[in-house]
Amino acid sequence: MHRMLLVSALVLGVWACGGDETTPPEEITCAIVSPVADDVAHERVSVELAFTGPVVRVELLAGDAVVGSAALTDPSLGVVLEWDSAAGADGSVVLSARAYDAQEVEALAEPVTVVVDNTDPVVAMGVDRFALIRGNGPVALDIDEPHLATVRVVSDLVGEVYDGPADAAAPEFTWDTTTAEDRIHRLSVTATDSLGHTATLTDFPVIVANHGEEYEVEYDPGARVFVPVNYATAEYDTRGQVPTHAGVFRLISWMTWDTTAGWNLQFSIGEGLCPHRGIEFISTESNTGEVVLELSYDMLSSTIVSRFDPAFRQPTTFPTNTDPLTYGVFFAHVRPLSPADFVDQTLPIEIHYVLIDEPPTAP
Repeated sequence: MHRMLLVSALVLGVWACGGDETTPPEEITCAIVSPVADDVAHERVSVELAFTGPVVRVELLAGDAVVGSAALTDPSLGVVLEWDSAAGADGSVVLSARAYDAQEVEALAEPVTVVVDNTDPVVAMGVDRFALIRGNGPVALDIDEPHLATVRVVSDLVGEVYDGPADAAAPEFTWDTTTAEDRIHRLSVTATDSLGHTATLTDFPVIVANHGEEYEVEYDPGARVFVPVNYATAEYDTRGQVPTHAGVFRLISWMTWDTTAGWNLQFSIGEGLCPHRGIEFISTESNTGEVVLELSYDMLSSTIVSRFDPAFRQPTTFPTNTDPLTYGVFFAHVRPLSPADFVDQTLPIEIHYVLIDEPPTAP
């Protein structure tokens, strides 16, 4: 009797110990399916997550910040969370995720580094304003955009001159200027990145000059304007000049200055020493800091042409000789307006002059 009770007790003891054993929890995992490493992200990004095991909750992180979360009823279906990439700065961002089961056991996803780009390109030319462009070749651009895809360039005179891919490291476009007229072309440049962001630079002047050159301006008295105290009785205009030569068909001259002091300037071009000792062709006024005059021979009025000495008059080009008092130089003439406001003041100026020759006649 006692022996049977002992055996029964041992059996019950074994059964009781077996009842304390628990089944280990099912393992959970979490993974970022998309985007993948080095993808370029912008604006709102759909981040796809996948799981195994009884996941009930997930959090999405961009860097150290939680940017999305969701409760799950069927983790086998995965989940897509929306991330507003524009809420942070452009550049590399590490995306990660952490999943939890009902007991708050955590599983971490392998992080994925993406590149955020929510900034439009910054577009500029890689040449100076009024740069001389010749032949058929590359023209440099200056575009701040790491994911530059394409560039479109349009001239106000000939329309589209380029529409194609561009290298972000050394952006440029190819332009065959041999079919374009030698004169000022105002360009519009539109840059588009790989995400569709665009930006446009408009009204940028360059000079097609397959038959032209820029000439150094000789100033009298200097590269400045100055209003003397006795301006009412003294001459105070500034003259610039470049030598003429046979066959010039178009004149292009521009002047720049600092607008801070508010000067308003009259700018004229012609032949001879100045408008009073020569023949003025065209004149304009400006206070904008940049003034441009472009004139071809065929634009001259009959009144001006009639003033040319018949011995030097040409049918299609400006007259020329070696006498600076008549047709030996082209002048650029600057007169300060409202001189009483600028007595005893000096304003530096910079004048440029381009002479375009008549293109040769095709055989």
